[in-house]
Amino acid sequence: MAWALVSTIKDQLSSFIASEFSSIANVKGEVQKLESKFHIIQAMLNDAEKRQVKEEAVKLWLDKLKDVSYQVDDVLDEWNTAMIKEKIEKQQKDEEEKAETRAAKKRKVWLPVSIPNLFQHRVIAREIKELNEKLDEINKEREMFGFELSRAIEVVERPKTTSFVDVAKILGRDEVRKDLVSILLGEGNQKEERSPYVISLVGMGGIGKTTLAQLAYNEVKTHFDMKVWVCVSNSFNKYKIAMEILESIQYKSPNMTASQSSLESEILEFLESQSPNMTALQTLLETICRKVEGKKFFLVLDDVWNEDSTMWEPFKLALKCVANGSRILVTTRKTRVAEIMESVSIINLKELSKEDCWLVFSKIAFFDRDSNQREQLEGLGRQIVEKCKGLPLAAKTLGSLMRFKRSIQEWKSVLDSNLWQLEDAEIKSIFAPLLFSYYDLSSPLRRCFSFCAVFPKGYVFSIDELVFMWIAQGYIKSNANMEIEIMARDYFENLAIRSLFQDFEKDKDDGKIIRCKMHDIVHDVAQLMSKNECFTINSDINLGLDYKNARHLQLKILKEAQIPESIYSASNLRTLILVFQGDYNLSTLFQHFRCLRTLTLNFEYGDMLKELPDVVENFIHLRYLFLHKYDDNLPETICSRNYHKE
Repeated sequence: MAWALVSTIKDQLSSFIASEFSSIANVKGEVQKLESKFHIIQAMLNDAEKRQVKEEAVKLWLDKLKDVSYQVDDVLDEWNTAMIKEKIEKQQKDEEEKAETRAAKKRKVWLPVSIPNLFQHRVIAREIKELNEKLDEINKEREMFGFELSRAIEVVERPKTTSFVDVAKILGRDEVRKDLVSILLGEGNQKEERSPYVISLVGMGGIGKTTLAQLAYNEVKTHFDMKVWVCVSNSFNKYKIAMEILESIQYKSPNMTASQSSLESEILEFLESQSPNMTALQTLLETICRKVEGKKFFLVLDDVWNEDSTMWEPFKLALKCVANGSRILVTTRKTRVAEIMESVSIINLKELSKEDCWLVFSKIAFFDRDSNQREQLEGLGRQIVEKCKGLPLAAKTLGSLMRFKRSIQEWKSVLDSNLWQLEDAEIKSIFAPLLFSYYDLSSPLRRCFSFCAVFPKGYVFSIDELVFMWIAQGYIKSNANMEIEIMARDYFENLAIRSLFQDFEKDKDDGKIIRCKMHDIVHDVAQLMSKNECFTINSDINLGLDYKNARHLQLKILKEAQIPESIYSASNLRTLILVFQGDYNLSTLFQHFRCLRTLTLNFEYGDMLKELPDVVENFIHLRYLFLHKYDDNLPETICSRNYHKE
């Protein structure tokens, strides 16, 4: 991640040195010193990034380097913005003068192009000198770590057209799947029916709970009148879960008449306008009860963590009215969750057998290889599979990694890597295979991957939204032969074919991926690699964290909740994704964030953003603005910029 950032800074510094403005500003010498230091540091960053997982001192050193690099980036971007502004103003002035003097045919005196005023000269010179001094200290500190040199040029290649390998049918869970389907359909000698009838899939992260639930869901869905899938994740938000259930029932119910649909829309519209309190929750649950009463209902609650039985009680009562044969399927890592939800059947998923794990790995790793290559690499492959410890996610991810390694030496390098020697047992068994995939990425792709940690677990990514955000952050290296949006999509596909995304939804016309998700464990790795930079927080939860090094933040402000003052320290934010309910003074919030490249404003529950504050004119770095539920004009100060609204 740091490698790509430093690489971007180096390119900007080189352009600045080559321009006429460096001599005008009298900072050329300082900029050349910066470039030279970054060049030296970059050669050691590949080793530093790998060592940061085990060495806290290296992690702290990288944090210092990234902080200075971001500051340099901001200064150069501010300077470049001033240049562009000066150029535009001068062109406008020239146009006016031409119009005034054309008749008299007076001789025009031309001035040097785009020269900022003297004050800006002094500011830029002082800032660059201060940054040079900070980088001097960082450069001295790196000597104590003895980093290995690496001068490889990292390029993001276009993915092959035959990128995706379907492993859904080779999970090695045939018997478990049959048992689960049998229970869901009520076959065999079941215990006495109770409503709701709850089945729980329990197992560690990466064991395949969600995948198994998806297979069973698709196999039995025609046997139920109504089907709903809800991703619960860490926070058990009763109001949000109830809203998702009701929305899914409304839009997917096959027997709903037009009048019923209209009525339900009115109910949802009313509920969305209310605060998420107990009264609104009760109204939601009563509506759900009326909709599912007497119906054969199938509900999947995926990734449940909360062990508080009182959170589950309102749903259990609301769903007692369903018909016999209805089912609730829960996936969780905790046996306690299955118990408090009064599961009639608990299925504990165990690790895959060695042979089944090999099947998952080999189908991907040996995809499109001839029998001779397979024979040469199979022995090493089976040793690598031993390290997967029976986890399907690990086998799938490592298979995707080894698929692109052609030589025996490359396979041996993975097998002998010191990443397998991580001390923490859980990190070793779950994270190590994913860390291999992370470090095998080029540095630009690492930045794109780590950025995804700003979104919450279970988030459904819009590919267009994601790639535009990457572009706004400057993560996509320009190529004169290809449009930047096409390049950004290539970046996404490179991550997808390495099994770092899943649950793909494709466009029916052209087959392109339009939406997807990220596995929870993969998301954990993204968070690990972007620690202290990416945050997702709710205003009602006081995490007590320090946000001074935060660069990307998703903030959800519940209606009538206070904006946590602790986030005001995040003055270096480059991304702010604000999800909020109610009327807030955004001017007060925005005045703390002057470095934003990306700003997303998403009103929930029927509200509408009335006005965008004029303070946004200070966002001189802003590249991407997304407005959801906004019906007014933009302030004149930014009306010429690219933005998107719904």
